Amino acid sequence: MVMLRTVIFDMDGTLGDTLPLCVEAFRACVQEWTGRRPSAEEVVRYFGISDRGVLAALLGMQPDDPALPIRRLVHIYEKLHPVLAPAPFPGAVELLRTLRAEGYRLALVTGKEPYTAEPTLRVFGMERLFDDLAYGVPTHNCKAEQLAELRQRSGGDAQTLIYVGDAPSDIELAHRAGIRIINAAWAATAESMAAACTALKPDYRLTDFSELLPLIHSL
Repeated sequence: MVMLRTVIFDMDGTLGDTLPLCVEAFRACVQEWTGRRPSAEEVVRYFGISDRGVLAALLGMQPDDPALPIRRLVHIYEKLHPVLAPAPFPGAVELLRTLRAEGYRLALVTGKEPYTAEPTLRVFGMERLFDDLAYGVPTHNCKAEQLAELRQRSGGDAQTLIYVGDAPSDIELAHRAGIRIINAAWAATAESMAAACTALKPDYRLTDFSELLPLIHSL
């Protein structure tokens, strides 16, 4: 019998309720830079690509433009973090530590780049809890590629891995990579995505974080 060995996590909306933080950081940065404050809907439209990609799209710039105010975005993000996302979901750190102690390999696959992923890992106390870290790129949502690479590195058997993510795109891209997906529906933003997530038929859908460890153990 093939056993689950690797648990892969998304970050925003999965390990912590950080989506409002992300949205506000982009809105504030764009407002500082241009005087125009974009709507939350405009910002969310670009989620899936990395920080530089989102900021460049909002400002009408190129992600590799040296003038792109990515450092200002990071400063705003870090300043707002203790206010808008001071801690991960209750039990998240304990779950990761338990899984590591039990011999699971833990990976983080996120659309963030290190610019904002690393501050969040520090605030959440998760800096040393992942064996693999895979970040986003500014040109496209690369999670399917990252998941496929993790699958290949684990020997190719999809039953040894599972991905935990909150967004409809997480479900779609996990399916594309041939990896099972647990739809994380415990964030405050989950209700707005419920219909889209359900329609994509995730392997599992959980609305309570406390249900995650028992499900992983059952697999």
